[in-house]
Amino acid sequence: MYLYGIATGEEEALFLLLTVLFWVAVVGGVGAALRFKARGRRARTPEDVLFQRFVAGEIDDDEYRHDREVLRGVPHLCGRDGS
Repeated sequence: MYLYGIATGEEEALFLLLTVLFWVAVVGGVGAALRFKARGRRARTPEDVLFQRFVAGEIDDDEYRHDREVLRGVPHLCGRDGS
């Protein structure tokens, strides 16, 4: 039975509730997928982490340059090879 276009019977109310829950799940799933995809694009590389440590003052200029060259596979001239 309908009263001004709104379901009033038990079956109609259940159908309306399930329809609303379905669309909430669809919209929530799409939102979660988009958020997960956006998070994947912001993955930080080891060089990014090294740069952030340098900017925060955790390491000095020489250590930053050395570690960056190690990450890039460039031999360092000062002899600090980690051995």
